[in-house]
Amino acid sequence: MHSGGSLIELQPKPILPAALPDRIYAHLKHRILTCDLLPRQRLIERDICARVAVSRTPLREALNRLALEGLLTLIPYRGYAVAPITIEDIRELWEVREAVDSELAALAAHRATPSDLDRLTSLAELPYEPGERKTYRRYLRCNSAFHLALARCARNLRLERTSMSVLDQLQRPMYLGLDFGLSAQAATAEHQAIVDAVRKRNPDHARRTVLQQMESARQRMLVALQKLGPDFVTEACLPTRGKKFRPVELAV
Repeated sequence: MHSGGSLIELQPKPILPAALPDRIYAHLKHRILTCDLLPRQRLIERDICARVAVSRTPLREALNRLALEGLLTLIPYRGYAVAPITIEDIRELWEVREAVDSELAALAAHRATPSDLDRLTSLAELPYEPGERKTYRRYLRCNSAFHLALARCARNLRLERTSMSVLDQLQRPMYLGLDFGLSAQAATAEHQAIVDAVRKRNPDHARRTVLQQMESARQRMLVALQKLGPDFVTEACLPTRGKKFRPVELAV
């Protein structure tokens, strides 16, 4: 994965790659990350192939890539389903994010240029309305853009890639939890506090600011997701329940 490349899949009209497997992969991933394909929903290969006139070879390549990323689950004799969101997954991902993003903020306090700080300031706003799901994708795009910009301030490509990979995997629980999230003003204020901490050139302060916000966000997410019930979030990865397959339409 090249730096920041995964975030393109959160654009309203993603720019699809030229290769057919990559196009199928990008389209499916976009729909999974934005919860258009819900946790536990089955993907039946023959139905997808028939609908979009592709062979199983490029489709399976795309499905295998999504499974390796943990977004799909292979169920013996039943094919693929969108992976459930588990509390254990969220705990592990959040622990990685706290470790990586706090260090990125500390490095940014050392290395951010004046133009970096101007860009962070311009990206701090999170415009959305809790309960208005049509605004949630915009929230995810704006949030991802801010954290990508923060990561790039650190001038460490490996940390940047790790941060963006974890953020990708958290898009689904973030989307589902926005019904119970902060107001747009409060969410924006959290970003502005990070920018202020980086601007002060105090790595310890920047690290603490991110860690405090991450812990608050983790608690909000867990409370929100528990309200959604076991159809969306489980304590552990459970077998996929039988649900009627909703045809997957791909503009490939």
